Amino acid sequence: MSAPPTRVLLADDHPVWRRGVRGLLDAEPDLDVVAEAADGEAALAALRAGGVDVAVLDMEMPRVTGVEVARAVRAEGLEVAVLALSSYDEPAYVAGLLAEGAAGYLTKDQPPELIVEAVRAVARGQGRWFVAPAPGAVGAWGEADAPGAGLTDREREVLRLLAEGRSNAEIAGALFVSENTVRSHLTAAYAKVGVGSAREAVAWAWRTGFAGGGDG
Repeated sequence: MSAPPTRVLLADDHPVWRRGVRGLLDAEPDLDVVAEAADGEAALAALRAGGVDVAVLDMEMPRVTGVEVARAVRAEGLEVAVLALSSYDEPAYVAGLLAEGAAGYLTKDQPPELIVEAVRAVARGQGRWFVAPAPGAVGAWGEADAPGAGLTDREREVLRLLAEGRSNAEIAGALFVSENTVRSHLTAAYAKVGVGSAREAVAWAWRTGFAGGGDG
């Protein structure tokens, strides 16, 4: 017996955006948009009524902002994961959203497909941002939350080279180690970041900002 679909609330004051994202989410068999709201007040009322697993909230809604909705969700102990959407990516702003209880964060300029992945992730209880904030935000969130925080230095090197498109042989040559050693580091890295293949690892690296993020 398959698990019931994740129930999603979409809250944004732009109907065209809601329609587009709703179509994207409803096309996925494991996701179900059960409510929409054009402002924060309506969103909060829907969340208080229950039956929602993930709230996708625009942070700049009229009447009651998404930040205020997230704050109320946390204060009232509502069992819903908040995925914050915003046009802003300043570290202090992102840190403030997390402090208010948001489980994930996306800027609106990201590909819509990323919302699908983010909804699934926060529904699974993953509490981290999905778009790497600007330098400085890591400190606000804690080093332990940074993408790849549990990796060793060598695992970071190997994973970053993989994300650049290098083959195992090329990585081995660049690091002066054997291909078996590369495979061993990659296997350990996959387990730590929760992926099962090189393809997934590359996607993870670019999605989280680990790739191209310096020493992260």
